[in-house]
Amino acid sequence: MRSLVVRSGLLAMSSAAGLFLWSRPAWLFLTTGAVGAAFWWLGRCHHPRPLGLLPPVTDKDGRRHPAQWFCAQCGERFPANFEHERLPIPRFSGYDESKAVAAARRAVDLEQSQRRLAVKRAGMAKRPTTSSRPVVSIQDQRRAG
Repeated sequence: MRSLVVRSGLLAMSSAAGLFLWSRPAWLFLTTGAVGAAFWWLGRCHHPRPLGLLPPVTDKDGRRHPAQWFCAQCGERFPANFEHERLPIPRFSGYDESKAVAAARRAVDLEQSQRRLAVKRAGMAKRPTTSSRPVVSIQDQRRAG
């Protein structure tokens, strides 16, 4: 909004000066035009960073609006080209039953190894039976402890 006011003021000033100097020498008229153009260029918004990013939204009518950059200084919005029209290429489709057996076996192996590590971390791992001591199960140790 500020930029619009500045632009219109500069345009009015330069046009008034141009009309006043119309009867004067040509170099004075050209200088005034160049100064007016410079003021107009300096008065416009150059979209200083950081800009705001508005997310993609769907309006009440169901139309989808893409993401947009927003300049808080002049209020202008312009597209943020993040979205691409290329769709993903499907590499696999369907279900392969031959892989289900191996996957189930790997799942069982993973569960058993996780249980072994948990028992070992808890300090309840089975000790080798080299002596005549009886092997005590985990349930017995829980009841005794």
